[in-house]
Amino acid sequence: APRPPWVNGATWLLAGEPLSLTCGARSHPAPIVTLARGRRVVATAVYEPQVTLRVPAASPGDGGEYLCRAENQHGESSAAFN
Repeated sequence: APRPPWVNGATWLLAGEPLSLTCGARSHPAPIVTLARGRRVVATAVYEPQVTLRVPAASPGDGGEYLCRAENQHGESSAAFN
């Protein structure tokens, strides 16, 4: 199963600032990595070790809980963050 995902990027910023969040995980075979906000998937990487979400100008509506999930045929692992 994939190892627990990691998240790289600013989780605190002001409205109007650019946002870049990268999440990833290691596994063999390579995982499918998804980044979701609530039930909505906002970024996906298929058989890649990481995925990046870029928002040119963040707004208060971009805040909230996100979930980084990595999965392959051996299992899944996830990490939640705000």
